[in-house]
Amino acid sequence: MPKITYKGPSYRRRLPDNTEIYRGDTREVDQAWVNKHRHYLSKCNKILVEGDEGVTVDEGNDGLPDSGWTKKDISTWLKEKGTTVTGYATKAKLLDKVKATLNPSAPKPVVEEVVPEPKVVEKVVVEETIYDDRMDKTTGDEE
Repeated sequence: MPKITYKGPSYRRRLPDNTEIYRGDTREVDQAWVNKHRHYLSKCNKILVEGDEGVTVDEGNDGLPDSGWTKKDISTWLKEKGTTVTGYATKAKLLDKVKATLNPSAPKPVVEEVVPEPKVVEKVVVEETIYDDRMDKTTGDEE
């Protein structure tokens, strides 16, 4: 919940909702109250606003986080999409994670090395029978 604290020189100050706040007094207000009186609070430098979440404005009206979103809303969106948000992250880093979530990098293709098959050399042995005049050419026996 946002808190407002009056730091002005006067003892009290009238707020835009016709209530009064006293110097040094801290009051919890809801986010809707801060959003409604944001213009007044931004002009008055004597009222300190703590815990203001800001206003989320969807620039493209597409439901995707952009620079108009608050860090809290971007983190919630990333968690809904299954992306982990750890440690301190600036709004710019969160928006980079949104881009990475929406456009995941293509997986690197697995390149298998082609091993050339070894060359098989077949040795063909041809058995040659030498015939001389003493051999019977039909059976190969000597006469």
